[in-house]
Formats: sequence, C-alpha cells, structure tokens
Amino acid sequence: MIFSSRLKRIIKKIRNFHREKGSFSLTFAYIFKIFSKKSTLLAQHLHGSRHIFQLTYRNDKKQRRIAAHRQGKPVLAMLVTGGVGDLLVMARFIRDLQKEAGDFLFDVFCAHPEIAQWIFADVPGYLNTEFDTALRLGRLHAFYDAEFHLSQGVQITRQDRKSSVLKQGNFPKIFQNINHAAQNLHLYINNQPFLDNGLGRVAVYSNASRRDFLHHMAGIPYGGDQLDVSYSTSVLERLDLAGQPWITVHNGFDTNFVVEGERATKCYPHFDAVLASIKRAKPDILIIQIGTSSSTTLSNVDLDLISQTTLQEAAALLRGSMLHLDNESGLVHLSACLGTRSVVVFGPTPSDYFGYPSNTNIDPTFCGGCWWINELWMDRCPRQFASAECLNTIDPEHIAQSFLQTLGLSPAE
Repeated sequence: MIFSSRLKRIIKKIRNFHREKGSFSLTFAYIFKIFSKKSTLLAQHLHGSRHIFQLTYRNDKKQRRIAAHRQGKPVLAMLVTGGVGDLLVMARFIRDLQKEAGDFLFDVFCAHPEIAQWIFADVPGYLNTEFDTALRLGRLHAFYDAEFHLSQGVQITRQDRKSSVLKQGNFPKIFQNINHAAQNLHLYINNQPFLDNGLGRVAVYSNASRRDFLHHMAGIPYGGDQLDVSYSTSVLERLDLAGQPWITVHNGFDTNFVVEGERATKCYPHFDAVLASIKRAKPDILIIQIGTSSSTTLSNVDLDLISQTTLQEAAALLRGSMLHLDNESGLVHLSACLGTRSVVVFGPTPSDYFGYPSNTNIDPTFCGGCWWINELWMDRCPRQFASAECLNTIDPEHIAQSFLQTLGLSPAE
C-alpha cells in the first residue's frame, strides 16, 4: 500500500514534467534524479524492516501490549508523514492527546526513524520508532489497540473494538471526534497530498492552522508552540559563540522533495540583499547560516554551516539566536518549539495556514498560495513565470526593515 501510493505519485510527477517540457532527454534526466534518491530510501526501508518477521520481535510486541493493559494503558501505532516541521506539529498533538485522552504508550512509524526518534523522544508515552514499511509489511495490527495516520489531518485507520483500555477516560469521545471530522474531510484526507491546499483552506476557515488543526479535528485544547526537544551545545563551544549575539538564516527546503533545479519555488532568492541591509544596521551581530544540502550559500553570512551541523546542533543555534530569518520551512517550526521568534517570507505556501502568531510573517504582494495546486508546484511557478514571481516581487529592503523592527522588539535585545 505504501509503496504503491508513492510509486503512483512519482509516476504522476514524471508524466506532468514530460507534458510541460516535451523533451525525452530532460525527462530521463529528471527520472534518474528522482529514482537515485528514492531507490536509496527504499533500500533503507527494506533493510531497516528486515526484523519484522522474527519470532522474538513479534513476541516482544505481544508481551509489551499485555503488560501495558495490566497498567490500564493502550498501545497505539502512530504512522506519521512529512518533514521535520510536520513531525514537530504531530509531536505537539500527541503530547496534548496524552493529557486529554489518558495515559497511553505509542510507537512511531515513518520514513526517517532517526529524525523522528529525536523529535518524539521526550513526548510522554513514547516507546520506539521504526520505518513505516514495517507496519504494513509486518502486519503488526495485533500488537496495537489502534492505529493513527497523521499528515495534514488525523484519522484512525484501525481500532480494536474489543479493547477495554480504549473505553476508559476521554478516549471514546476523542475517537468519536476524530472519526467524525475525518469522515467529513475524507475527500481531502484520502487524496493527500494533492488536495492539501484545500484542506488548508478548511483549517483556516475553521479558525485553525497547521499548528493546531490536528487538535481541532480531535476536539482537544492546544498546549502551546513550545516543545521539549533535545539540543547539543557542543556546536556553541566549537564555534566559540559564548557571549556573542547572533541571528540565524536558512534558505533551503525539505530534502524529501526532488526538484529539477537548485532552488524550490518556496525559497526566497534575495536573502543576500536582505542580509546586506541587516549588516549595515547591526554590524555587531553575527549572521549564521544553517541548513542541509537543499540550501544555497549566502555571501553575506559570517558563518556558513550548511551541512555542517546535526539537527541537535542546529536546534542549539536556533535556541540561542536573537531572531531567525527563513522562508517557510521545518526550521521555522523548530524555532517555535524552542521559543525563538522568526521572520518568515511566504510565497507558494500560505501564511494564514503555516504561520505562527508570534512570528513576523511576510506575504507576497502578487499571487502566492499555490501550494499543491499541481504536482510540480515546488519545481516551477504554476503560472509559467520563469521563477516564482510571488517571491520575486517582495522587496528585500522591506524584509530587512521588518527583521530589524522585530529584532528591536525582541526580549533578547
């Protein structure tokens, strides 16, 4: 099921790419780029799930559920999809679900277990993280009282109706809320991610956003943006940052996406001009660029740390940052978890859905909001402009002044 849905998405993307380009050579180059990345991930999944048919593994799962039931706790499987920002949103949801529903234990199944383990490790009730393929290939249903699927929405894909522990506390009411909401939104949820733009509109007109829409569906209160995630201060010692004021900047995108060029449509292309203005106004503040391989180096930074930090080290830099500058990305969600404000430039993704109230969110003056309007929205402007015109029309000086104004209001000033 997981493999077939992913393959369908890849084929659809390739078909749309070829229809737009009309070139077999460009299409084959694009296919090679996609499958070189996806084949590596597939190999990791198969290798990482090789233990699921071992008797000791399955017996341990069975005994773990029995022991949890003796304590009156259900064991839940959480199938999560998305990048770092999505997983942080889901971790907040599970944190608050734990408070409202009653104690439970849970395993996380996802595409990148190492990242998920770091994000969910401090959430109460967390047990383990595995590749998402293990849940389906291993037919692990018997070892869980219920299975949740978390993406832009939440749905309960399986529930043990005979489980007495799911009849305790607020579980019945919350399960009823989720099932009712998912039924009303089944068109969007069953066609994710292709109708995520529409689901985002539903969230906004429900007075919710990405940060709390899962809560809205479950009918539970939102416990706040901050989240306990571990961070490593070794990077601060390595770079001798003690006593120095700094800001962070990021211009990359989720590396799970495969794009034809170097920059995705959601990435603001003029951050260098923004940083030049900030440097003139605040020459005493260190500018640190963080990110991974999807980022492009900015010439006006003092420290270029692209692909030179772990996520835990990046978290420490964000936690100590006076203010973070970014396009809409997972690091903006991470900053919010750590209590650091951000100035965020929005284009294809809408700020009323993805934005945080505590941040300075800068909207385009032209167009924008085309997130998932088609399969190739991250590759190129859906209106056939040479680049994402929504971002090109945002004046770098306006962003710089907004950043400096926000910095002046920052408690760290």
